[in-house]
Amino acid sequence: MAYIQFQLKKAFKNNIFLITVPLLLIISFIVLGLNATTSRSMSLENQAKGNLAMQNNAISQMEHSLKHYKKNGEAYNLTKQSVSDTKKQRMDSQNLLNAFKQQNWQEVYHYQLKAANLAKNIQLKNHNVSNDEKNALTKNVKFFEYLTKHPLPYEDTPPVTGIQFLLDLNQLYLPFLFILVVTFILTQLYTSKYKNKADISSLLPITNNHRYVFDNLIGIIIAGGIFYLLNILIFIVATLIFKTGNLNYPFYLYKNLTGQTLNEYVPTLKIIMPILVLQLLVGLFIINFIQLISNVVRDKFPTLFITLILLIGVSVSSTVIEPLQKAAAWLPTTYFNVIGIVSGKIAVQYHNNQVTFISGLITLIAGILITYCLGLIINKIRH
Repeated sequence: MAYIQFQLKKAFKNNIFLITVPLLLIISFIVLGLNATTSRSMSLENQAKGNLAMQNNAISQMEHSLKHYKKNGEAYNLTKQSVSDTKKQRMDSQNLLNAFKQQNWQEVYHYQLKAANLAKNIQLKNHNVSNDEKNALTKNVKFFEYLTKHPLPYEDTPPVTGIQFLLDLNQLYLPFLFILVVTFILTQLYTSKYKNKADISSLLPITNNHRYVFDNLIGIIIAGGIFYLLNILIFIVATLIFKTGNLNYPFYLYKNLTGQTLNEYVPTLKIIMPILVLQLLVGLFIINFIQLISNVVRDKFPTLFITLILLIGVSVSSTVIEPLQKAAAWLPTTYFNVIGIVSGKIAVQYHNNQVTFISGLITLIAGILITYCLGLIINKIRH
């Protein structure tokens, strides 16, 4: 225990820890602030107000045009019909704004679903619309279909409420930033015991195998502490400012956990446990990998370079290099974006149906066992 306490104190007092962890927290709060600014301008209520203004303007222009058309002529009749249709849409916009003021979410989603279906039907007739745009319109319809059946309070996009912001942060920013921070901290810790590649910690009255296990446990405490403390703090701040959110709020699944195509919204609660399981395995793999490379190289900067290349470099390269995408199911680095894996988004992006939650379990567990056992073997041989 004395060895573990000493190593933890050394890690927590190190300048790398004292700089990178607060910086990670600051970046997260900056993202929250940016989301809040953007969500206010893009809120459903502001969109409805914008639509109402455009509809009023369109009606005024068309009614002015009617004066210049021959009465009962083709142009006159078409414009008159357009005026009638636009007035109906304006009535919907006014009703939508009234529903917003009363926080009548059932009514809000009724009109939003009606508008989403209208936009989808218009665009589907346009042959110049791409498949991605059509899919986005269909996804929008499904979103409001879900909320019509489950009339929960609307949460702005980009998300700012505690639960949804945490999911957004863990999908877009935190995975790679966290890996970067942990790599710097653990590389410094694991290589600090080597002087001219000689292990000076071997002078301590602890067996080599015990010391390796203790170092592994220290890595778990540090990485786990940073990750969960960071998430808890961010969640608390977002909740205090913008409320908690709802665990039944819709979350889009492209595929289910076994890789079958789904393309449906499900309650957020349904994906929390798979996310936590994969995050734990990803964390264990990263710790064991850094410890293994440190044990082999025994020098801080080469260890840092190799680790970053093989962890972050391979993970980022997989997004653009096709051969890596084909082998992605068996690369532990594929699963760093845990939420993208659970949602099936990564499988769709990589055009690889083998990338699933199940393949993530198998690959990460295998990666953890291989790196841990290799580390123990190398540690034994070198001593």
